[in-house]
This record gives sequence, C-alpha cells and structure tokens, in this order.
Amino acid sequence: MAVRLNVIVLRPTGEHRHFDPACDDAVGQLLGRPGLDLVLLDRIPGPDESGTERLAVESIAGDVACVGWTDAELVSEPLGLLGKRVARVPHRRDQDAAPVQSDEPIAKLYHFDMRREGASQTILADLQALLATRQTPMFQIGVGGSTSPKPATASPSQASTPPKNTTPTKAATPSPAKPSTTAVSSLNAPTPPLTPNQSTDLDALVDELDELDL
Repeated sequence: MAVRLNVIVLRPTGEHRHFDPACDDAVGQLLGRPGLDLVLLDRIPGPDESGTERLAVESIAGDVACVGWTDAELVSEPLGLLGKRVARVPHRRDQDAAPVQSDEPIAKLYHFDMRREGASQTILADLQALLATRQTPMFQIGVGGSTSPKPATASPSQASTPPKNTTPTKAATPSPAKPSTTAVSSLNAPTPPLTPNQSTDLDALVDELDELDL
C-alpha cells in the first residue's frame, strides 16, 4: 500500500499576516498532490473548543508535517492537548530538532518553518523528498535463483547417433500355397498293369457290350 503523509498548513497570524500571499501560494502547490493529505487551519483549537477545526484535527492519524509561520512548540503542545501526542524529529529543513528519546509510541512531527528565506519556493520539493524517505522498499523473494527446470541437453554420444527408423514395417503377404510334391508325383505316376483276372473280366464286359449293340 502507498505511504501517505498528513500535512497541516497553519495560516500566518498576528505579526506574520504579511505572509498570507506566500501561504496561498503554498496551498496552491500542495493541494491535490499524490501522497499528501492536506489540512488547512487558521489555528489549532483548544481542548474545550469544538467546530470544524476540532473535527479536522481529530481526523488526523499518524505522523504529521506542519507547514507554518510559527515555532514548532506552538504546534506540538496544542496537538498534545487534543490527544495527538507528537514529537518533533529532524529532517533536511529542520536539522536542529533532537532525536526522540521516548520509548512510548508517539507520532512524528516534521516542522517546516516557512519564515525561512526561500521556503515558499522549496516546500513542495521538500515534502515530496520527505515522502520518498518514508517509502518502504519492496523486495521480491526468490529473485536470485530460478526454480524453472532447464531443458535437457543431449550427450555427445546421443547427438552423434542417427535416429532410428520409426516407420512401421508392412506385414508380409503370404504367398499362395503350392501343391504338395507328393500329390503331384502320384498323379504323374504310370498306371500299373492289369492282373489276369482283371483282364478276363474286362474281355467279358466288352463282349456284353457288343451283344447289346446287336
């Protein structure tokens, strides 16, 4: 999820009212910027007050960047009275802030003193740089090693062996059956001679046939 930053812009008051044009310019730069949730207040209300400014402060949760023409203590103390405990922390435009010593959970207050010369020209870049330092870097687990299997490489002996013929062999057609040699030889064998009895019977049969013709 993207990191966001609450930004309170406090209008100049009292002797600093001549900074009103600079305040309007700062609001125009920051309004609608990605990652910056802008809240414009004339002042931070007291603990016994109510109204839209009190509701706006109570809706703020977490760390806060304050853009104001006032001292940091005049921001952190009123917020603490409203139950918003904050501690001023150092950043590139507020190097004098002391590191937080408390062990209790406490929100950070990034104070931008707009009375500094040139602050109106750099406030947008300063807040964007602060927002960038609060981003949490994301790392993808398992980037170093790939778990995808590598394609198999054929060994030299396999590479030199020609592929086997995978074409299916046709079934052999049976040749027509040849007649048995024994049967052929028996047909071609010579007829054996008649016996005396067979010859007599045959002569008698011939004689009968001759008589029938008469």
